[in-house]
Amino acid sequence: MKVAMLLVVVSLVLSLVLSVASAQNFMSGSGGEIFSATSKLEDLMNLEGEVVRMVDRYLQATLSKVELMTRYVQDFQRLRRIEEMEGGQRPVRSGVVDHPVDAYLLVKRLTVEWASLEDAITAHANYTQELVHRVVAFRERTSFPVMEDLHGAAVALVRLQDTYRLNMTSLSSGTLAPVTSVTAMHLGELQSSKPLNARDCLFLGKHAFNKGYYDKAIEWFEAALERSGSEEVLTAPKDEIEPFLQAAIKVHDDVLEKRGPRGTDWQTKTLPVDKALASKPKYLDAAPVFVPKLYQQQSDEEEEEHYNRLCRGERLRTPEMESRLSCRHVTAGAAYLTLMPLRLEEMSLDPYIVVFRDFLTEAQTEAIKGIAKPRLTTSRHRGPGGNFISSMVRTSSTAWLRESVDDRKKLLLNTTRKIEFATGLHALESSAGEDYQVANYGIGGLYVTHTDYLMVSPDPRAYTPWEHFMGDRYATFMVYLSDVEAGGATVFPRAGVTIWPKRGSAAFWWNLYRSGAGDENTRHGACPVLHGSKWISNKWIHYNDQFKQYKCGVNTWDKQTVP
Repeated sequence: MKVAMLLVVVSLVLSLVLSVASAQNFMSGSGGEIFSATSKLEDLMNLEGEVVRMVDRYLQATLSKVELMTRYVQDFQRLRRIEEMEGGQRPVRSGVVDHPVDAYLLVKRLTVEWASLEDAITAHANYTQELVHRVVAFRERTSFPVMEDLHGAAVALVRLQDTYRLNMTSLSSGTLAPVTSVTAMHLGELQSSKPLNARDCLFLGKHAFNKGYYDKAIEWFEAALERSGSEEVLTAPKDEIEPFLQAAIKVHDDVLEKRGPRGTDWQTKTLPVDKALASKPKYLDAAPVFVPKLYQQQSDEEEEEHYNRLCRGERLRTPEMESRLSCRHVTAGAAYLTLMPLRLEEMSLDPYIVVFRDFLTEAQTEAIKGIAKPRLTTSRHRGPGGNFISSMVRTSSTAWLRESVDDRKKLLLNTTRKIEFATGLHALESSAGEDYQVANYGIGGLYVTHTDYLMVSPDPRAYTPWEHFMGDRYATFMVYLSDVEAGGATVFPRAGVTIWPKRGSAAFWWNLYRSGAGDENTRHGACPVLHGSKWISNKWIHYNDQFKQYKCGVNTWDKQTVP
């Protein structure tokens, strides 16, 4: 009885605290960014710990008061039960107590004991109000999630399920278990601290449906039904879930029948759920066999298919293509690298993509992360209109760091000089290289396939005088600042290249032909982070300042093949 009452009290208090603070967050426009970076989620875990400690102190202070109120209620209920049992022998007249001791005890309860009870109620109310004020004040000076964060986290989880083909039964139980053996080899099997309940699966199914993942929506609704039938404490009844499942099946089959299994904003299974529809001749043919389409124009659907397969660890290049790649030590003619040459691994010859192993030490990567962390904001990318926007196209948080940000240690300055030695490019002057962009990817954090070069409009008025002076992004130098336990690869769908994150390693590639024209084969994307935290640092090097370093080619499509 005492435990039950205590749980009710705690539930009411927490509901009040969270509703008040959430309303204040909503009114102030904060939130909506937490799921985009694991560093923010780690901070959120610490913030929750602070709130729990406040609630724990509240419980310790109010427990004795709750026990006093519980005893008072139980004593009265016990007395009534005794009167009801003796009712046949000694009738109880309404408002009258026959026995003098009962009369005395009644008066005592409503004087001495009630005074103590009233003091306990007042103290309990004061403690509750104090807790509310403390938590609200605490949340005002920190960042707590709002519904936008929950929606973002739900979409990220659905996207992870789709990209890595996670087993639905295992996923609803909190286990990240890939379906394919190739994926499992790269990702392994990981268990969460707590499984999803039926309400969670229903919520995720709705988000999958709204995002056009009709096949995944059906799986989530089916998982919700399964968990609803096995829950000790029911979170979502079957009669609530079943209409969503039936509606999803109907829309799924209708979209598949009229539009096909995949488009830019929808996807379905290859066969209808309805057996009558599935028996149609057009569904009886064998599913088409996937054939990689490299070094050529890809439709949006083809590019996404290549992206997902590379993210899962599938190899799209032939052994003959990969046999031409090599590893070597390089000094790039720099005396600085003579005693400690760089370890270079070729990932692709066309476009030319290499990885410098152990380019930075663990201590250096941690130092850069430490500088960037307090400066992180939600990542933005160039939108259709040319402006930079935030969207689910890129789910991460970024910070921009100039070399002068750590004048005392000169870590970034020395890193830039090392980049110049490694590539033979100018990168230090503002006209030659951009500030460092440090990014941290959160739940399912990704960046869909894109090019790093930006000046694609034929209208010169689309760009500022400074952009014309610098020229486009000639090359990308990306350092991995962390290992990633699962997922998070960098993939090039047209080139069939996958680069797995390794702390301290750096990927380098040319974005432009020697003429300055953009190379479409450098289209690349950041795969969703399945487990762990991904940190990277980008240094974009611009074209015009390199005219003495690397001369223009004779032909428009001449490419660089160094370092």
